Amino acid sequence: MIGDVLITFSRNTEDCPSRTGQPWTLAASLGETHIYTTLPDDQWHGFPLAEEEDERWQIWLLGELYEDFPSLTKAFEQPERVNGHFLLIGFEKESKRVHVITNRLGTEHAYYAAGAARAALGTFSPAVAKAAGCSTLNLQGIAEFFHFGFFIGNSTYWEGVELLPAATHTILDGIGKVISQFRYWQWHYDPSSSLTYDEAIDEFHELFRTVLTGQVSQKRIALPLSGGLDSRSTLAELGKPDLGGAKRIFPFSYGYSDDSVETRIALQLGKKRGIGVRAWTIQPYLFDQIERVCASLEGFQDITQCRQAYVVDELAEQADYVVAAHWGDVWLDEMGFRAQEMLPDERLAALITKKYSKNGSEILQALLAPNLPKNWKDVLIGKVETNLSSLDEVTELDFKIKAWKTSQWSHRWTLSSLRMYQVGLFPLLPFYDNRLVDFFLRVPSEFVAGRKLQIDYLKRYAPDLAKIKWQPYDTNLYYYKYYDTWGLPRRAIKKLGRLLFPHPVVQRNWEVHFLNPKGRAGLNCFLLEPGLKVQNFFPAGGLEQLLVDFFQNPTARNGYAVSMLLTFSAWLERYG
Repeated sequence: MIGDVLITFSRNTEDCPSRTGQPWTLAASLGETHIYTTLPDDQWHGFPLAEEEDERWQIWLLGELYEDFPSLTKAFEQPERVNGHFLLIGFEKESKRVHVITNRLGTEHAYYAAGAARAALGTFSPAVAKAAGCSTLNLQGIAEFFHFGFFIGNSTYWEGVELLPAATHTILDGIGKVISQFRYWQWHYDPSSSLTYDEAIDEFHELFRTVLTGQVSQKRIALPLSGGLDSRSTLAELGKPDLGGAKRIFPFSYGYSDDSVETRIALQLGKKRGIGVRAWTIQPYLFDQIERVCASLEGFQDITQCRQAYVVDELAEQADYVVAAHWGDVWLDEMGFRAQEMLPDERLAALITKKYSKNGSEILQALLAPNLPKNWKDVLIGKVETNLSSLDEVTELDFKIKAWKTSQWSHRWTLSSLRMYQVGLFPLLPFYDNRLVDFFLRVPSEFVAGRKLQIDYLKRYAPDLAKIKWQPYDTNLYYYKYYDTWGLPRRAIKKLGRLLFPHPVVQRNWEVHFLNPKGRAGLNCFLLEPGLKVQNFFPAGGLEQLLVDFFQNPTARNGYAVSMLLTFSAWLERYG
């Protein structure tokens, strides 16, 4: 294992922050190229590391390959064939060039900067910014972060520091200048007219089983379970006597309350397969762990969202890897535009900007307005339009929006959140495996609409799990389609019961962390204390009034605004 990597094109790493405060240690030098690393510790488990060296190359693979590949040196000749959750860094000895390959969907993040001091590259963005001498904040990018809840494109908190794009091979010369960067894989969508619906179900089953069993082979695995379909699908394949080839499986679940429907369903799923499930009720941990959370996420996600932080230490005692079945719900559903004709990119960019804006983002934008140009939203729409230009080969509107969401939301939000697991163990990502991605690129959208294919897969191959309640519909997979017909009387009775006997239900992360004395004190500490950096960007009176309004009437709208302000302030105090 390795903690983080920082590559500079001079030897000066003075004052460069590390994720856990560990010192950067010189690991190798090639001319002016210097490679520094940190060690894993109990605050950051880091990345699996594989190395390969010959007369021409010195190569580091951070992460995991999901299929055998003849050699890492061959990967630089055929990157499109490399499958896994990885970042590949190669050093050409004679030319002193640095090569970096990101995988198809960019699941491991690396940042690059060419600043006033020097060029730098690495896995921890604050260290890259400091090493390169980049200190000017990217206010346009921060406004976009508030708008969507994630940065878009390759932008970060700093001007001049960029995330390396997915599916790219980047080459730097001996002084860190980018001399080449090209995509080795392009988005496309070719639904098969010869694939029948029944064949698609069977093929998904075979492929999903192959991907999962290959990823977990001979590993100690933590397996999250919930009330949704993706974790249930992983249990369908792994919750068998042979455990899918894993050494050990540790199923777990967490909810907001002791009577959480999420954990109740998880316990029922485990019982069906004869597997005990460890269940937690999430307590207000955030202000006790805010340094660790901020370091793991690097500020790229609302820090109230990563519930893994509450359980990761205990998970690390039971397992070395976690099966993170993220993004299955996107692949295995439609986006709601299947019946519409393709739109020009300009109109589609405006539609996406509106559709995916966060409720409450307007509060933040109003507060930040004095520091922004008046046309900042036009710039945002223009950036979304630029993002869409890379999807020109996708000619179906519904899948084009899915591809945009995968290349942006998944790349910048979902994958950032997975780093919280890396405090203690390494995530395995079945729905980011190239083989499953290739499958979804040829499945007609009507097959997955309304989660139909996944539901019929479970009914066919795991009928015992299909009989358990699906949380959003409050019934099992055999009766969910009657939600708006036969289910109406039952829903009406339950609603009447809630009106007659109200029982407060905690539904959001910020409710756990903020609506208690520790949360109020924590928000005051990070938003209202004199001298905080966040007050350079937002009027102190505006921050105070926002908190007054929030505690008088907490809503999803102002709860989002307060969460994002806390995220920004915590990041500023540590790295800004």
